[in-house]
Amino acid sequence: MESNPTSPLHLDCNATTAASAEVVEAMLPWLGRAGANPSATHGAGREAARAVRRARASVAALVGASAPEIVFTSCGSESTVTAVRSAARARPGGSVVISAVEHSATKRAVEAEAGADRTVVVGVDAGGALDRDAVRRALDGDAALVSLILVNNETGVVSDLAGLGDACRAAGARLHIDAVQAPGKVPIDVGELGCDYLSLSAHKFHGPRGIGALYVREGAPLVPLVVGGPQEDERRAGTENVPGIVGMGVAADRAAARAASAEDQARIARQRDRLEAAVLAGCPGARVHGDRARRVANTANIGFDLADSGLDASALLAILHDEGIEVSAGSACNSHRTAPSPVLLGMGLDEAAASSALRFSLAHAGTPDAIDDAGIDRAAACVISAHRALMAI
Repeated sequence: MESNPTSPLHLDCNATTAASAEVVEAMLPWLGRAGANPSATHGAGREAARAVRRARASVAALVGASAPEIVFTSCGSESTVTAVRSAARARPGGSVVISAVEHSATKRAVEAEAGADRTVVVGVDAGGALDRDAVRRALDGDAALVSLILVNNETGVVSDLAGLGDACRAAGARLHIDAVQAPGKVPIDVGELGCDYLSLSAHKFHGPRGIGALYVREGAPLVPLVVGGPQEDERRAGTENVPGIVGMGVAADRAAARAASAEDQARIARQRDRLEAAVLAGCPGARVHGDRARRVANTANIGFDLADSGLDASALLAILHDEGIEVSAGSACNSHRTAPSPVLLGMGLDEAAASSALRFSLAHAGTPDAIDDAGIDRAAACVISAHRALMAI
């Protein structure tokens, strides 16, 4: 979109994206269609079932799976909880291996199933790169599951997971991949990844909120989180969210095309670099967190020198939000202060630095949240102005 000096600028696309016009158009007929229950045997039900099948095929194509391996859920968190629960219960008493930079949905699911005594946390280096050797060493015991994030939600760092699926299978463990941040940014191929489970969430790639998907490799155990009816081949009960599923299918098609477009990836990387260069030049002491050569094109995590002033990222956020610049800190905030980011702590930063970072996540061209270079310049100018104001306190 063209930059308007008074309009909000959404640079928080890793939190959520707006559904595209194509997605909304595809969903609208199903929101008011009577009888559109895919389990029904009348004409409207059969039409709804066909729409669900088409969407399932699109989501499967996005990740290189077969359509029967896709289970629709309500969100990425549900997908992750289902995968963790299924693998952990298939090997009772086994350990669960995660990295130090996993999303809270994974951490809490693992805590609920395995507890602290059966959870093995492997480290990352200062750039956020996974310690692959530590993962392999953790498989020497009785591991039931390894659960790893593909694209980090805070830094955008892409994990090198090649070959770990084979190592997991050789040890009798399952591999779950949190790919929630990956669609539209990197190609996804479950065959190459060698995973048993993979989590997705539609609203992260310009689909609707309230719909997600879980890839389940044929033959992998699955314990339904929602029980009752026979929907989703008895893998998740409840009448299917037909509008959401249809919207996710359309969004999946578009995300696959964006991930494959070198031109689109280069464009958004250029905008990210433009933003970073301006902020680093205008804010003394600012630095980029995460390996800058191994991250997705849309994400920048920038740390600021605020601790000497007794401040953290929440102070910057308050000013930026008042200016209509929609960004986020690297972790959840309470009403007064920003908690240290567990991801940045896992990368070796101290608590002050891990509490003083902002995440900027941009939208791709042709999507509802996309902004032009003038918007990027406006955002950078607001960050610099806010930083200077805080340093003058």
